[in-house]
Amino acid sequence: MTDLLELLADEFFEIAARTVKEAGEPSYRMDQLRRWLYERTPQAFSDMEGLPLSLRDHLAERFVLHPLDYDLDMLSEDGTRKFLWQREQGNDAGRIESVLIPEGDRVTYCISTQAGCPVKCTFCATGYGGFSGNLSTAEIIDQVVQIRMRTSLVPTNLVFMGMGEPLLNFDGLLRALSIMTDSRQLGFGSRRITVSTVGIPERIRQLSRAFPQVKLALSLHAVDQGLRDELVPLNLKYPLDEVLDAVREHCDVTGKKVTFEYVILPGVNDSADDAKAVASKVRGIPASINLIGFNPFDEAPYRKPALKSMLVFRDELDGSFAGEVTLRRSRGEDIQGACGQLSLKNRPAT
Repeated sequence: MTDLLELLADEFFEIAARTVKEAGEPSYRMDQLRRWLYERTPQAFSDMEGLPLSLRDHLAERFVLHPLDYDLDMLSEDGTRKFLWQREQGNDAGRIESVLIPEGDRVTYCISTQAGCPVKCTFCATGYGGFSGNLSTAEIIDQVVQIRMRTSLVPTNLVFMGMGEPLLNFDGLLRALSIMTDSRQLGFGSRRITVSTVGIPERIRQLSRAFPQVKLALSLHAVDQGLRDELVPLNLKYPLDEVLDAVREHCDVTGKKVTFEYVILPGVNDSADDAKAVASKVRGIPASINLIGFNPFDEAPYRKPALKSMLVFRDELDGSFAGEVTLRRSRGEDIQGACGQLSLKNRPAT
């Protein structure tokens, strides 16, 4: 069976036209189906009111509407809502996570691209839960439409900062971005989408050319080669200097700033010398730096940083770096809000 959410716009219209004709329905049913699929996305084909029952049955026999099964969700005291999904039977095993983050007029969906993560950054819970494979494009899109369906909160921003390394599922990512931004499908503005990566140089360049309006965030965390090798093992294959060269090209091609993300690990990467080294390393790159306090989980070898020490590090960095430096407020700690924590906590016993 075909996942409807996997289809690019032209593919959808071709298949929809054929399906509507097979069911003996007039061609205007195609637009009704399009609006149901991309604008409202119900739980089942049977819920597509206004379409004849015979057409709904015909669709259910031939297509998959939601490749992800809802598992659970948890609501934080601060309004953050975390979702856990089970992949459809027959796919690689593994639960995946998505997060809804409301803040004022902003509603951000944080989306996953892989089930687990092969990169295994030492401070991220996702890698500790293992890796089960890339998500299909339909599974990426389904996170967006199911969160919207279940909360009635339409996103103002989409960030690929959930489970996995987006640039290691590059074909799936590009296809998902096409569906998200096509006015005939989800119609989401490219400028309100951010892709976060630990750094794969050639794919950063390819992303810049394919979607120049999509924002880039680079997970930095250290600028010393040895320390970054330890924290971000993919740095062994793609050294930071090569990654930063690609980031500079991204800024030149797109005319956009990049965001450097930096998880503060007490006693590891938060000294005054670390702050000066970061500022020196990224000097000349149009950028902002987003500092994130480490969010502890049971298997991690790090502790939660004190607010006072984070502010000291921020001020030290702010004094050396020409761009904006922000300290991100931790969200959803009471519901295992950091990436990979909820699925790690709820993984089946072995």
